Amino acid sequence: MGEFVIYETDERMFFLKRQLTGLRPVVNTHVFAPNLRLSPERFDHIKEGETLISGRLDEDAEALARKLHLRVCDMLENEKFQAANARLTAEGTLGIILEHSMLALHDILALVIGFGRTGAAVCRLLDRLGVTVDVATSSSPRPAGAFARRVVTASDAELPLYDVVINTAPKKLISDERACTMRHDVVYIDLASVHAVNIPMLRELGLDAAAYPALPAKCAPESAAAAMKNYILEVTA
Repeated sequence: MGEFVIYETDERMFFLKRQLTGLRPVVNTHVFAPNLRLSPERFDHIKEGETLISGRLDEDAEALARKLHLRVCDMLENEKFQAANARLTAEGTLGIILEHSMLALHDILALVIGFGRTGAAVCRLLDRLGVTVDVATSSSPRPAGAFARRVVTASDAELPLYDVVINTAPKKLISDERACTMRHDVVYIDLASVHAVNIPMLRELGLDAAAYPALPAKCAPESAAAAMKNYILEVTA
């Protein structure tokens, strides 16, 4: 029998190690946080024929994984894990809004950019709590319309209207000129790997703007670990 080798890069991975205590896979199984993009330098302790569970690998890491005949399991390709991660991200986003906004939820007009898994989860939660939401998406407006007051494209969104702007789309979508039209008291939350706006510029202007990577690991590390555990046990059974 092998062992689970957990790389403790954040608090979520600490909880995961504890949750997997006493369980043993068939072969040594190396588990990295899904938000990391692995390079070959991360493979120092991985031997030929073992299992790797992670998020993305860079090109050199993919080549090394093939050379070592590793079984590679990508958490970010799993629908159940992605759905759980999106729900936790939405809850973390709500926590940021409650901490940073001076408004009650019912008084907030929010713009959510992107309507993938994360965008949909954020919209669903905010709508349920009485936040008025507009969605900016290039996809069909019909799915977002179930939760949104209005569905527009990112280029058509009237940024000065919003108390809270949440980006979930991994793409630079808003020019610096347009970003400067956001209100001075806006709360800008970026959840994507590529930011929609120039966040350092907004911060220099005094706006409450920040990126929040790996939000589940910060806001609910034990639950985030449980979602990982469910996936790991499914692929190593």
